[in-house]
Amino acid sequence: MRRSSVRALPVLALSALTACGLVGCGQQIHDPGTGGTSTLAADTELVGRGILMQDSPDADVELCLGAVLTSYPPQCGGPTLAGEFSWDEVESEQQDGVRWTDISYYGVGHYDRDSGTFTLTRPLSADPPEGLAPPEQEAPSFPQLCEDPFRGGDENYGDPDLSIQNTFQEQLEQLPGYVESWVSDGERMFNVIVTGDAEEAHATLREVWPGGLCVEQRDAPTAADVNAASEALGKHRDELQLQGWGGQGALDVSVLIADEATVTRIHEVVQPWLTPEQVRITGDLQPLTP
Repeated sequence: MRRSSVRALPVLALSALTACGLVGCGQQIHDPGTGGTSTLAADTELVGRGILMQDSPDADVELCLGAVLTSYPPQCGGPTLAGEFSWDEVESEQQDGVRWTDISYYGVGHYDRDSGTFTLTRPLSADPPEGLAPPEQEAPSFPQLCEDPFRGGDENYGDPDLSIQNTFQEQLEQLPGYVESWVSDGERMFNVIVTGDAEEAHATLREVWPGGLCVEQRDAPTAADVNAASEALGKHRDELQLQGWGGQGALDVSVLIADEATVTRIHEVVQPWLTPEQVRITGDLQPLTP
């Protein structure tokens, strides 16, 4: 299975299935948001969306459900595709013996975790299948956190010096209780979240940054804790079938199937640093509503 080292996270629906596969057993759905579970029949179809990849003419075709490294050819990995499929049914490219699709396709079928095979029960389609409830995704928000961002600074500061920005970034990473930061005007308006005293953090950062600066206190996991948890989780990549992991202010984890056992194991691994409420787990394969 070709794997990308990229850890960008595709945000998909919060769905979870048990690890027994869909042959001869029921399925438990675990909702990390509510803690509730429900049972799926053994013949429940799953749906996943991704590009198709074949590393060589005699290799298995894979449905890439995780991150894709945008090289040429691209690099990615996913379940082995089984069932009725032909490259004539999709639009594809070839380079150096590698064949892939530039667009993503929806695959509907059954997944066998032991063999890593996704067996199609319907033809692949560029359109979502009937019965699939698309996940609701909020657009990312990068607001300005205060009304007086130049307090203690220079309102006329423009064209920021790169060395000053680098020093500021180093100061951020050393700041006690640092959670995350973003720029709200694309250039010089920095917004910073800390777990400790916001005024103290503001004064420390003002020593190196004269531009726009807003600092806010929140109860959230620090960047150090999220990074430590992410590194620990990465050591269990194959065991947990991780597709992507990382984040700021929380740990986002994408797995192939977010079954109850996988969710429990993820929480066990990151428990020294993060609570379950500070981890968002998503599954790339979703149950298809009849």
